[in-house]
Amino acid sequence: MATDIKSTIIALHKDLFKVYATGDFDALEKFYTTDCQCITPSMQNYGQSVTRRGHQGIKETYKELAETGMCLKKKGDCNVVTSDDESMAYITVCLEMTKPDGTPAGTGTSLCIYKKVDGVYRVCVDVFS
Repeated sequence: MATDIKSTIIALHKDLFKVYATGDFDALEKFYTTDCQCITPSMQNYGQSVTRRGHQGIKETYKELAETGMCLKKKGDCNVVTSDDESMAYITVCLEMTKPDGTPAGTGTSLCIYKKVDGVYRVCVDVFS
């Protein structure tokens, strides 16, 4: 059963990034719990992090990232771990970042914790570092 969950989480995560790439930030809500938290580096204050909450916080985070012009691309395999009761899972993904001109801008790690809500997995914590 855990294999099916891993496949589900990987597919959801791919879909999340596809929606982000379209620029439809409102459509990202369907991937997140209403009380989700997103923790990312601050775009304005180097060395600090920002925590945003709820669907509005998710939209603000992804919109801010899109405004930088940075492109994100998966580098390597995803790692998915599920809880014994299958109510939660997390995925880690190494991401390669490129500037708008295509030059490398570094790598980062995405960690998303998924929680099963009404039978559907949704991100409750999204961390990028």
